[in-house]
Amino acid sequence: MKDTLYMLGKMLELSAMILLVFALAVGLSQEHGMGKELTLLAIGSAVFFAGYLLERWASGGAS
Repeated sequence: MKDTLYMLGKMLELSAMILLVFALAVGLSQEHGMGKELTLLAIGSAVFFAGYLLERWASGGAS
C-alpha cells in the first residue's frame, strides 16, 4: 500500500511539472496570458506540494 502511495506522490509531482511547462507556454504564447500563467503556476505548485507530502508520508517521514 505504501509503495502505491509513494508512486502516486511521484506521479502527482510529474503531472505538476508538466502543468508548469504548460503554464509557461501559455504565458509565452498569449499576449495577455500573465493571469492564466500565474493561476496555472499556483495550481501546479499546490499539486507538486501535495505529491511531495504524500511521497514523504509513504516513505516513512524524513529520510
